[in-house]
Amino acid sequence: MWSGTRELVEAWYPEKAQAKFAERIQANLERFHDGELRRPKGLIVRQLKQRWGSMSPGARVMLNRRLIEAPLDAIDYVITHELCHVTEPHHGATFFELLGKVMPDWRRRKQRRERAMA
Repeated sequence: MWSGTRELVEAWYPEKAQAKFAERIQANLERFHDGELRRPKGLIVRQLKQRWGSMSPGARVMLNRRLIEAPLDAIDYVITHELCHVTEPHHGATFFELLGKVMPDWRRRKQRRERAMA
């Protein structure tokens, strides 16, 4: 009986994450003046070992399914971070200028995510 419950939860979890992340992508696109140009061509939710998210060169965003356990402002931080990578692929000064412009409190959100997901 327990294994059946576990299988149900394991199936439900990615579905819930996919729906919530799609909703949050839409909300976070509004932070950008060119939001529609940043819309990911796909959303992949996977169990990742070392990352919370990544943006492929083809504009597909991959998010760690564990991120669904984080507070909403932390989820929004990761998504906004990845949306910045559409035009700024590297973590240089221009990337952080853009992130700071569209999400001035990104450092606080990042710290909250780190504490919540430790």
